[in-house]
Amino acid sequence: MSTFNVLRYSALGAGLVYGAVHRYNLFANAEQAAATAQFQKEEKLIRQAKAEYARLNAPKKTVSAAGTINWEDPNLDIGQALEGLISKLE
Repeated sequence: MSTFNVLRYSALGAGLVYGAVHRYNLFANAEQAAATAQFQKEEKLIRQAKAEYARLNAPKKTVSAAGTINWEDPNLDIGQALEGLISKLE
């Protein structure tokens, strides 16, 4: 009878340990999934904010409607200004 009790309590102990480990693994996986979802949400918000900032702070056109270039403008893009002048020559 004592061998039976040893086996019975060994199985009970093994079941309890297995249950605890399994619960810990499930909890860790759920926690990691929640952290990943939160990170993706924050990443999406950052991308949206960058797009909105780029839209609001877009560089202004250096060539005016009259076709003149303000060489005194500190935001002047020399490359675009020269390309505009070259395209007018063609």
